[in-house]
Formats: sequence, C-alpha cells, structure tokens
Amino acid sequence: MTYMPPHDIDAEMIALGSMLLSEHAAPQVASIVTAGDFFRPAHELLFHAIQRVRAEHGHANVPLLHDHLSKDGNDIAGVDLVYLFKLVEAVPTSANGPYFARKIRGLSVRRRVIATCTTVAQKAHLLPDEDPADAIAGLAQKAIDEFEAVRDYESGDNLETMTVDEFLAVPDEDYDWIVPGLLERGDRLMLTGAEGLGKSTLLRQLAITIAAGIHPFKHEHIDPKRVLIVDAENSDTQMRRKLRPLHAQARLQGRPIAENNLWIEPKLGALDLRQDKTVSWLLKRINLIKPDVLVIGPLYKLTPKALQTDDDTAPILAVLDMIRDKGICLLMEAHAGHALGAGGKRDYRPRGSASLMGWPEFGYGVRPADVEVEEGKRLVELTPWRGDRDERDWPDMLQSGGRWPWSIGFPGGVQPGNPYARSA
Repeated sequence: MTYMPPHDIDAEMIALGSMLLSEHAAPQVASIVTAGDFFRPAHELLFHAIQRVRAEHGHANVPLLHDHLSKDGNDIAGVDLVYLFKLVEAVPTSANGPYFARKIRGLSVRRRVIATCTTVAQKAHLLPDEDPADAIAGLAQKAIDEFEAVRDYESGDNLETMTVDEFLAVPDEDYDWIVPGLLERGDRLMLTGAEGLGKSTLLRQLAITIAAGIHPFKHEHIDPKRVLIVDAENSDTQMRRKLRPLHAQARLQGRPIAENNLWIEPKLGALDLRQDKTVSWLLKRINLIKPDVLVIGPLYKLTPKALQTDDDTAPILAVLDMIRDKGICLLMEAHAGHALGAGGKRDYRPRGSASLMGWPEFGYGVRPADVEVEEGKRLVELTPWRGDRDERDWPDMLQSGGRWPWSIGFPGGVQPGNPYARSA
C-alpha cells in the first residue's frame, strides 16, 4: 500500500482561485502560505506566478495570469486556460480563501513533522550505543516545535500582540555567524564598483574561504559553511581558471574544502528570475544543496531587462528574499552608476532602481584608494553607500597580493609585521 503524505488538493485549488477572484483575499492568502506549502508541484509554481502578476499589475486574475504563463519560459506543465477557470470555479466564496490557506499551511507543517519524526526514528535506530544522543534530541525537539506550529495555525491562536514590556522581556538571540563578526545567517551583501577593480574576485575569495573554514581577511580558522555559487557572467572554463588557484590556496593553508561544501553553477546568459521556470530551477538547487551562503550574480545578469524602476526590480528582489528567508546569506555583485557624487567622486550606489539601495544589510563600493602604492599592487577602499544595519568588522581598505588576492590594507601599504590586523 502506497503511503500519501497529508494534503488537500481541493483546498489548494480554492486558495489559488481566491487569489485570482479577490484583490482582498490575495494578500491574506499570501500572508499565510508560501509556495513551498503546496503539495502539488504545479500549484507551487502557480502561486509563484500569481505573486509575479500581482507584483507587476497590482492584482491578479485569470486573463492576466494566462498571459503571463503564455510567455516563453513561464509555462507550467498541465496548466492551461481551462485549468485556471477550474481554480476559480472551485471557490465557493473568496472570503474563505484565508481559511483554506490556513488548512494548507497546517497540512504542510504536518508533512514536515512526519518527515522529521521519520528521520528521528531512523537515526535513533542507527545511533551506536556509545554515541551521545544530543543530535537525536535536537531533531525530536524540532518535531515537537513543528507540531506546536500545526496546532497554532489550526486554532488561529498564533497571532498575539505583545506589550512593550513583554516584547523587551524576550532575551536577545545570539548571532548565528557565517563568519564571526562579519556575516550572519540571512545577511545580504551587495558589492559595487567600477569594472576591473576586483569585485568578482573578492566575492570568489569570500566563497572559497567560507567553504574552507578560513576567515576571509584575518585568515584564522572558522567553522566551514556550505556555499553555492551561481555565476551568470562567466563560462565554465573561465570559472575553473578563476577558482582553481583559490581552491589550491585553501589546501596549502591546511584547510582543504570538503567536497560537499562548495557547489558551482555556471549559468552564463541563462538566468531570468522573472520567469517561474528559472525560479523553480533555482529553488530546487537550493532545497537539494541546502547552502548556508549563496553567491549569485552579477545583478544585471539575473534578468535581460534593465532594472530601472521599482516595478522592474520587485520580482527579482522578491525571489532573492524568498531564498534569504530560508536562513541563507546572500552575496552579490552589482554595477555602480557613472554619476559623480559629493566632492566630484564617483557615486557607488547600485545602478538602476532606488529600491536596490534599501535591499541589502551591507552595501559597499570598491573604489581606488587616493594613495600611492608600490608598482604591481592595488589599494582599494570599501566605501559604504548605505548605512550598515548592524555593527560589523568590514575592513576600510583592501590590498591586492599575498596569499589571497585581497588582504586588509592600510594607507601606505600593509602594516609591517602584522599583515591582517587593523592599524590603531
């Protein structure tokens, strides 16, 4: 007998149909469920598509959604105009959309509870007698927490407003560091700068050192993390040439990269995050690899359309934030504009929509330092083009050369006797 995980296809159809029928129900449903809560894969993709249409037009209906799905690359297997009308016809009243959304969410969490409990049981059977059971206890607690989530969603008791005293009485969470003092889980970093200054090299250095368990600038040992690089600008051959010496350097420092800690997806000219098919491809890779860090970009290569307005940018940032909500740290390169700012210096804010300014936690421009350095060396400044959302240890300057392409730099060169420490 084949076991089927808990699900309700009719509820999924009603929730999606409600989003197409009512501008009021659509945001309510979207606030309760995510695409990953749908059991039928086509419904997960449809939810993505409806959100894209809403972002573009302010609302979604059958004609707009059908037009969207008819565009090259947006089609969903088994979904045609007839199926879209079936979704609408399945809705008794759009006011019930949130009710069915909560049901979908509850079933989704229940499936995760079952999967977690199954994993706990399997690992408990395999655990040697002499091994500590901390990991198993942690998995069991996760199952209990997710069961509580099911109960809360089904009872509607999960929405509680706190007084200021209750809010402040909750202890602060410890930092969940990717790189201690530098990058936390869920952080978003965007690097800009003129062409040829080494932005891409710096991001590759971050990726390699984090995967190897090396602090990117201090070169101390840290806990290695899993990294996925999605490069939309370089070919396979170019990526190999650029990564091979960095990969070898990690080994020379006694920190060889574990095979499953660094994953590469060269996608030269093949990314368009406005297309549901591309989003589905990317989310499948992320769900399979489960990276702690995603290095993706450059930004202008994530869609063939220039990101000039907030409407252009919104669907791209929505996808990236969906990934970030999984606890993934996002690192990205973007091109700076050519305008001059205060003092006649180049403005290093990202080129395009002003919404890009507010997106990352950390935004830095790589610019040549106004000091002379020895021949064959480069000294650049990391110039913030937005205020950091938290206090971190990003260096003010970087100097080329040394064991890694970039090391902490100082006016006049690297500080003698202590090449990775900041000057007093």
